[in-house]
Formats: sequence, structure tokens, C-alpha cells
Amino acid sequence: MILIVVGVTLFAVQLLHADADVIVLVIGLVFAAAYVATHRYGVLIPAGILTGLGVGIVLEDLGVRGEPVPLGLGLGFLAIYGGDRLTNAARVGRWWPLIPGSILTIVGAGSSTFGDEVGRAIQQGWPILLIAAGAWLLLRRRSSV
Repeated sequence: MILIVVGVTLFAVQLLHADADVIVLVIGLVFAAAYVATHRYGVLIPAGILTGLGVGIVLEDLGVRGEPVPLGLGLGFLAIYGGDRLTNAARVGRWWPLIPGSILTIVGAGSSTFGDEVGRAIQQGWPILLIAAGAWLLLRRRSSV
């Protein structure tokens, strides 16, 4: 199935005369298809990272303003968390993708996407979110003990 998906995608890339940068997106989508078929967490990680990175690269090639590559990569990490929660809702944990996903998404979205003033405020203020997340984790752990 994976060979068929890769072959069809690469054939479509050739027909559309797409850039070689779309290959990262294609590989990510192949991993995503493998995750849908197997529900193995080890396949979801490269699916999210490569698909997000590929989307960012394609958007950058299309001339999207700002920093679409870190934004796409951040959304890819957030997709890892979301995909795991959708398929394994009963399991608690595996929240690690939220950390790089949040940081990259904020940095990518804050860089001139919202305008100079708001973008600068986001770029300078995002560490406050790290402080808040760390405090929340400490307080959550303390309240459960």
C-alpha cells in the first residue's frame, strides 16, 4: 500500500511539474497513511514532523509571508499530540509534542504574520508561556500528590 501511495504521489508530482520540495510533504503523508493503517505511535511522529515541515516548505515556495516553515513544523508537532489523543483517548500522557509544537507555532505565527507590532510582541513574549506551562505542571504534580 505504501509503495502504491508513494508511486501515485510521485507520478502526480511529475505531471504537475511540482518542485522537489514537495517530496518532504509526500514522505510525511506516506507516514500518515501508515499510521492510519497501523495506529503505531512510532509512525505518527515522523508523519507529523515531515508533513508539517513539508507544508511549511511548500507555503514558503508559494511566497507566504512570515515564517511558514517553523509554523508548519510546529503544527506538525501539535498534530502528533492530536492524532494520538484521537486514536488513544483513554491514554494519559504523551504530551511532549505540545512543547516544541507550541514554541514553533508561536514563533512562526508571530513573525510578521500579524503585523510588525503584534509579531514583535509575540516573539518577545513567548517565553512567558513557557513559564506558565512549567508552573502549571509543577502545581498539577503537587496537587496530585
